Amino acid sequence: MNIIKSFNNTIDYLETVLDDEIDEKKVTQLSGYSYSMFSRLFSILTETTLSEYLRSRKLTEAAVILRDTDEKIIDVALKFGYESSDSFGTAFKNFHGFTPSEVRNGKPFKLVSRVQLALSVRGGRSMNITIQKKKAFTVAGINKQSINSSLCPSVWDTLYEKYSHDELASLGSGQRVGICHDVENPSTINYMAGYIVTGADKARSMGLDVLEVEEAEYAVVELIGSVPDCIHNGWKYAMEVFFPEHGYVHSGKPDFEYYYEGDMHSNDYKMELWIPITKA
Repeated sequence: MNIIKSFNNTIDYLETVLDDEIDEKKVTQLSGYSYSMFSRLFSILTETTLSEYLRSRKLTEAAVILRDTDEKIIDVALKFGYESSDSFGTAFKNFHGFTPSEVRNGKPFKLVSRVQLALSVRGGRSMNITIQKKKAFTVAGINKQSINSSLCPSVWDTLYEKYSHDELASLGSGQRVGICHDVENPSTINYMAGYIVTGADKARSMGLDVLEVEEAEYAVVELIGSVPDCIHNGWKYAMEVFFPEHGYVHSGKPDFEYYYEGDMHSNDYKMELWIPITKA
């Protein structure tokens, strides 16, 4: 339950600096994660990016101030980080559907409530999760830097446009993995679509990117369902239920999806999610 408390304490802090700069060290202190990793886990849990959430909260609070006070529009704009009343007005109207002046004069506005994490109760339904230590391994494939997580399927498309499954499988035992690694940007990820290989030199000679993944301990989540929904459900279960119950957190090392053969769009497709862990 401490993990849930840490998450909510971090959100509480971010709420206090909607009109100020975020102290990323404070986020790390409260959440136990780097700012970029907290941002990524936030997006997994809430299905929206942290930057978009904070933007929505700022525009919500701005509308409340305009409705409840006589504060000048330009002052409200500056308070929430906008450089001019024009840029503020454009963002405000796109979000609320009305201009700041119209909302001040009684037009309706949107309210985005602050998020709060709570332990999910799932009526006895649980996912099968095991703890495994995996030795260091090498992956060869296509590595894309600083992309939105929604673009991960396109990395696989790029891989298979250039190489066949048989070519890639011949470099090892045919194990397919999608790896998220070295997360530093709070709004993007580094993602590699590839195969576990035994011959890195041969992979490089074929023009493939190569990534070395060090030994780590993982929570291995068995997933059944179509991709990417089953992956999202696995992350949600691990973060909301498994981690709080057993006192683990994401270690910050690369995490990956392990793909079996089969139709990934089938409701009974099977795969695994490997999340690197450490005790909270």
